[in-house]
Amino acid sequence: MNPYRRILLIMTEVQASAALSRAMALAAASGARLQVLGIHEPAELRLRHELQEPALPSATFVHFSAGLKALLDEQPAVGMRPGFEAMETSSPRDLVSGYIARYAPDLVVKDSPGCALFDQVAQTSLDHALLHASAAPLMFVPADAPALPGNVLVAVDVASPSTQKDILNHELLAAGQQLAAQCRGQLHMLSAYDLPVAMSANPDLAGPWADEVRESLQLPFDALADAHGIPRAQRFFSEGAPLRVIKSHIVRLQIDVVVVGVVQPRGWARLIGDTTERLVNHAPCSVLAIRPALALPGQ
Repeated sequence: MNPYRRILLIMTEVQASAALSRAMALAAASGARLQVLGIHEPAELRLRHELQEPALPSATFVHFSAGLKALLDEQPAVGMRPGFEAMETSSPRDLVSGYIARYAPDLVVKDSPGCALFDQVAQTSLDHALLHASAAPLMFVPADAPALPGNVLVAVDVASPSTQKDILNHELLAAGQQLAAQCRGQLHMLSAYDLPVAMSANPDLAGPWADEVRESLQLPFDALADAHGIPRAQRFFSEGAPLRVIKSHIVRLQIDVVVVGVVQPRGWARLIGDTTERLVNHAPCSVLAIRPALALPGQ
């Protein structure tokens, strides 16, 4: 797989983190150029914005920028030194999306959010905006993550097949294989499926029909795995709710990164968050989120 060429690390605090270690380790392993973007949003800048006063660099921003630059200079020199830029803004979600478009990274890395994405006011947080607007693959890294992942799990969806979902499944596997290749890690593939409620309520009577449904879903799953050369021992096709199945396999397989798609949630998912959002919220491991070029229906 092609190595990463440009990696963007987004930092909002002046402190060493697992996200910083991950970005530097991936850049060193792939020979990528690492760019660090510091985002500072002080309260006084928001107040000036509300009063429509000219926004001058605040004293806290000067301290933030200098501290972040010093932190980067302290990191062990491995490969090229990272580029660095800091910005102060009252609307980071608007500026960061433009910055990502201009820098065109192969991967964006950020620490995992400190609170639930769908609990944040009006879903206007930087994390939520990145998740639903970043055209580049976006990796959220929790505090206890290793520098380089060893086990990568790609979660695909073969239920309710469509051309868009098929394209996304291939993109997810390609992203997982690219990451695993940079880390010399092992790739696993998972798909969860739910049987109709009537079959679950009467398993004895519905047994033959349930087997047919299961086999009809496993055929495209195996075809997808075959197309990407995934060994049989690294394929997992399990019945159950997607979030529960993914989390159980993260623990069972000691997964370091789970690769999932970002879809536009519908109905109840708008209130409780889709599978990807809920994984990011609880951060059982790093999450690599892939947003398709075309919007997909909710999971």
